[in-house]
Amino acid sequence: MKKWLLLSGILLVFLLAPIWLITMKADAYSEPQEALLAIDPDLLLIPGYNINDRSLYFFIKNSNQLGAAYAQEGLFGWKADRLTWGPLDSERNYESLSDYQVHGENLIYGLIKHGDERTIQIGENQATMLNLAMLPPNDIVKFRLEELYLWYFENDAPLDGEVIKLIDKNTGEELEQLRAN
Repeated sequence: MKKWLLLSGILLVFLLAPIWLITMKADAYSEPQEALLAIDPDLLLIPGYNINDRSLYFFIKNSNQLGAAYAQEGLFGWKADRLTWGPLDSERNYESLSDYQVHGENLIYGLIKHGDERTIQIGENQATMLNLAMLPPNDIVKFRLEELYLWYFENDAPLDGEVIKLIDKNTGEELEQLRAN
């Protein structure tokens, strides 16, 4: 009887393994942006980074939503994690930090004007600035992203309660301060 159960178990694994492998392969892509665009082909992707088996992308959705997503490379290729997004300011008035967004507990990001003249500091660390002028010119005009920078900060520990400061690069003057929620 034990041999029969063992043989049945092994046979079941051999029958189900190909189905599982096909399913895993079908949801994987050769590039991280392909995995994200498979979820929503209309996203305007803004690359954050691609390090080893992890990529961070920001995106514009429906011309009025700013979001973030990670993609992970696995055994069969790239898969997208969950996408999160929030509203863009309809006037694109990004002179202050008040419209920042979070993705999970460890990533905070937003848009800011004059990113070449300003620094954003979270705790003792400096946020990364991405000049949106890197995007295709027609997308910049279409989504009204002229003169905007995307800033982000990622940390291993949760960012709850961290002090966020907007600082003038030239003078060192603190222009604004708030706490992350």
